[in-house]
This record gives sequence, structure tokens and C-alpha cells, in this order.
Amino acid sequence: MRFDLFWVLMGRTAYVFAPLYLIPFGYGFAFGDPLAGSFLALGVLTAILGMVFGNMGRSHMRQLSVQEGALFLLAVWFLLAVLGMLPFHLAGLHLSPVDTFFECISALTTTGMTALGDTLPPTLILWRGLMSWFGGLLFIVILVSVLPVVGGCFGMDFSVRQERLFSPLWNRMTRPMREMTMLYIAITGISVLIYLAAGDEVFPAFILALFTISSGAGPMTGGLSPKPLLMFGAGFVALLSALPLLTLRQMLHRRAETALTRHMELRAFFVLFLGAGALLSVPPILHGTQTLTGALSYGFFYAISFLSTNGLMLQEEIPFHNGSELLLILLAIIGGCMGSAAGGFRISRVLVLFSLARTELLRTLHPHMVFAVRQGGEIVPLHSAGRILVLAFITAAVFSLSSLLIALAGLSPIKTIALTVSCLTTTGGVASLTDLDTAAMLPAWTKIICSLLMILGRIELFAFFLFLGSLFEDTGHKW
Repeated sequence: MRFDLFWVLMGRTAYVFAPLYLIPFGYGFAFGDPLAGSFLALGVLTAILGMVFGNMGRSHMRQLSVQEGALFLLAVWFLLAVLGMLPFHLAGLHLSPVDTFFECISALTTTGMTALGDTLPPTLILWRGLMSWFGGLLFIVILVSVLPVVGGCFGMDFSVRQERLFSPLWNRMTRPMREMTMLYIAITGISVLIYLAAGDEVFPAFILALFTISSGAGPMTGGLSPKPLLMFGAGFVALLSALPLLTLRQMLHRRAETALTRHMELRAFFVLFLGAGALLSVPPILHGTQTLTGALSYGFFYAISFLSTNGLMLQEEIPFHNGSELLLILLAIIGGCMGSAAGGFRISRVLVLFSLARTELLRTLHPHMVFAVRQGGEIVPLHSAGRILVLAFITAAVFSLSSLLIALAGLSPIKTIALTVSCLTTTGGVASLTDLDTAAMLPAWTKIICSLLMILGRIELFAFFLFLGSLFEDTGHKW
């Protein structure tokens, strides 16, 4: 089988990635950073690489196959990680390739964990933020193009009709790609203005906006200053990163704004956010460790920080009370809405699992009645519910196996679980809850395993096993 459209996708990704080098080039040139010239050269080389990839797929049939999509979902992260590693090594900092690979994968998958700390030159800090921002953009673009072809229901909200918005034909995929890119850029600009209005300086506001809008803050940002306005601004931007952009795009296009209030996933998202924020505020109020205003502000800030899978922590150490860490980990596992840059299992899928469990219970009690799995009053297709159930099982299996492997590094059980959850949910802040703020002390093989887990968590796991199945299937059968 030929993979012409795979090379086209890789080429387009390299084309879009190449202009990012110009931003640190311009910053370094303005402030006399000798690394600026390296960014310009890398931008040109990446554009040439995109041209080569595009030429390799010039005879494509204009329709994406499942095998091509699954291969792209796996290979694109390795390509971008290699391209992202080069500035770190050209800076002459004598860094380990394993550390820079881990750093780039963590940024691109918007996990936010770091093996290099926050002592890098400003140009490299900017580059790391741009990689995280591009990783969030890439994931959202994948949601409206490749992932629906590969995983069916995994790339969309259940209220969005796939046959109207998504198509395996290349000429129909490009339009939603452009629209989602423009929407993502617009929201990023709004985020920068929010941080500036909160009193932050230009460069920190830009870096923080890049990380938080892509849901990739975590320990990589070095912590947020506990200023009320800045906390409110960061919480609002984290909220934007967890909203279902696919649903918002569709409803705004159809001018059906009133349907937002009836959207089941959005309602569940805000109920979970408000409930978790209130629960996190109760212990410090009861124990008298914080005032009412302080407890509420910290509680709701951390609730949206982990529910959006940003994992953004404050610079001052907060003594979480019993059960608070567990609640934050649970929020990260659930994650944001379908169609957002956030990671996690997604609220929409959790609702389907609950509905599926309820339906099976009723079917057992009333075997002669006909029940359907519903979400928000709409029937969820049986194949979609089945795939979500399979995804839940695969996630549990991968979590168990990877936890056993990571435990060989000599970490305590709680740190092992936190690190595994951080990678699979792309929420670096979960590891910070166990004082694992940096991965610098981890063995090299552990960093490689964590990097692979981050990729698996970002591509929703299903695509990886689908690709493996396509490698081992018989020629006369289709999985």
C-alpha cells in the first residue's frame, strides 16, 4: 500500500512548523542573542524538508486511509521532536539528547513536564513555549481532520454530525483545518491581552499564554505568581483551553447560540468545575488555614487548572488537605471537553460510560425492554459506545503495565502513579503534587518510556493499537 497522503500531511506539518523558528529568530536578533542565526537556518531547512515530503506524496489519491492516518498520528510527534531538539543542542549547553527529546515531547504533547528546568536562555524558553502552543494547535487540527478517519467518534463531539464536517477527502479536510487554526490564533491573542490586563509584563504574558491556551503549563512554567488578578486571568485562559472548540465552531456557524445552554457536555463540565472548586475550598475553611476569599480563589483556580489538564501550580507551596490531591488527580484523568486542547479521558466519554452502565443495569432488570445509550437526549451510536468502552479498557491496561515499568526506576508507589497519570493525561502538574517537579533525576530509559506514554496519551491510544493491528492483519481481512 502506498502512503502518498501520509507524506503530504507530514510535509504540510513541516511547512506550518517552519515559520515558528522566525519568532525566536526575531527575538534573538532584537536582543543580540547569537543563537538567532541558528533559528533562521533551521526555519529554512524545515521548509525545504516540508517541500521534500510534499513532493514524495504528489501523486496521492486525495483520500486518507486508516493506515495512513494512524501512521501520521504516531510519526508526526517524532518528526517535530527531532526538529525541536536542534536549537537546544546548537546553543552549546551540553545537554543530553534524551533530556532534550523528553523536553520536546513534553512540550509538543502539552504535558508541561521538564527535565531542563527554567534556567534556559530566554530564546529557548520562548522556543519551548512555541512548541507547546504548536502541539495544542496540531492536536486540534488533528481532531477535525485525521482523528475522525482513524478513530471514528474519538475526533468529535457526539452532537456534531461527522458526515457534515469531516471527510477523508483531502480537499474537504483543508477548510476545517484553516478555520480551526484561525480560531486558535484568535484565542491565543485574547489570552495575551488577558495576562497583560492582569498586570503581567509582555514577555512573561506571551509565554504564559502559549502554555496555558494549549493546556501545557504544568511545572514547565515555573509556577504562577499568586496575585489575584493573575490567578483569575490564568484560570479564565485555562477555561478557554478546555472548551469544546468543535461544538462552538459548529454552533456559531449555524447561529445556534442558544443550544450552548442545553449542551450536555458543557453543562456537565461547569457542574464538575463548580463542584470540585467548592470541595477544594471546604478543608482550608474548616481547618482555619485560609480565609473564605482565599480558600475559594485557590480552590477554583486549582479545579480549572487540573480539569483543563494544564496542571499550572502557584509559586507558593499550598498545603493540600486530605483528599484534595486525589480530587485533583481525578479531575486530570477526566480532562476537558471533547474538541478542546485539553487531555484526559474527556467528559463526553465519561458521560457515555455512565449512560452505558445505566443502560446495561436496566436491561438486566427488564430483559424484554429496548434501551439505548443516550447523551443529552440524543442516541449514541452503538459502535461509538463500544469504542469508548474498548478505549477505557485499553487505557486501564496501558496504565497498569506502564506503572509497573516506571516503578523499576525506584520511585515510591504514589510517585509512580502520579508520573504515569501525568504522561497519559498530559498533565504535568499531577507529578508536582508528589514533589516530582522535574524529571532530571529520572534514569534515561524512564524518560524514554514517559515520552512514549505522552505520545500515546495525546493520540488517544486507540490509533496506536489500530496501527499495530494493520501491521499484523492478514491481507484478506480488515480489523
